[in-house]
Amino acid sequence: MFSGIWLPIVTPLHNGGGGVDVDALQRLADYYLRTEISGFVALSTTGEAALLQEAERLTVLQALAEVIGQRLPMLIGVGGSNTRDVLHDIQRYERWDCAGYLVSAPSYVCPDQAGVQWHFEQVALATERPIVLYNVPHRTGVTIAPETVARLVEHANIVAIKECVREHFEKLSALPVNVLCGTDEAFDDCLHHGGAGGILASAHVCADLLVAVQELIHSDRATDARTLFASLLPVLRLLFAAPNPSAIKAMLAFDHSLSDETRMPITRASAQLVERLSTARDRLQDLRAEFAGATN
Repeated sequence: MFSGIWLPIVTPLHNGGGGVDVDALQRLADYYLRTEISGFVALSTTGEAALLQEAERLTVLQALAEVIGQRLPMLIGVGGSNTRDVLHDIQRYERWDCAGYLVSAPSYVCPDQAGVQWHFEQVALATERPIVLYNVPHRTGVTIAPETVARLVEHANIVAIKECVREHFEKLSALPVNVLCGTDEAFDDCLHHGGAGGILASAHVCADLLVAVQELIHSDRATDARTLFASLLPVLRLLFAAPNPSAIKAMLAFDHSLSDETRMPITRASAQLVERLSTARDRLQDLRAEFAGATN
């Protein structure tokens, strides 16, 4: 199940510091159901989950569940410093028919690897649903070492990892776990080390091209895949030129009926960045034309 391109969907907000724009969120979800993505992630980093109130998180889940239903799988992101709070959130989310939980290591408290292992063992025991580990040390302050992953995958429901550390791809490739890239600009490296796909914010604007890269690799056309990805890389980097998801939301606002509003302290994309994103949008169209039929 955990392969291909998964979309960590943004949470549209009303202008002026307002709440969740449910209509815009549901329109987006409906749109992406008709694209090449393999699944959704709700309450992700890109979805600004850490800045949403508890009631807003539930609103997001209900809105997405109403649109997505059984048409594509949906992971729910869960994170925090306190393992007990994480377990509480999982129990609260069990009423949704989700594909599992994307769970990060405890943030800020910086446990050692024994503590990281204990955290995920408690998570695995709290639900029968699949668990996708989320290794994002630049946000949490602690890594999930490959050696810890090797012990954790002994639990039947720990089945995948969203890996943001490029240097871990090779070691993880030897383990019985699906590796999903979590760093957009490292996607090709992940695939070349046997990765199963990615959970990538850039899929909001170029899922088709990311899928094409993966299909080329699966077709033993590694050189073509690297050429396409190298052409795509400047756009991917631009999408993270401001705190995520500012640039993603600004680019979505070109083509979708939604505001580029972000939840402070994440600020909106600047006028200068928006101008560069407009150029990048045109570049994506050029790439689609240039590589049309590349996977045939």
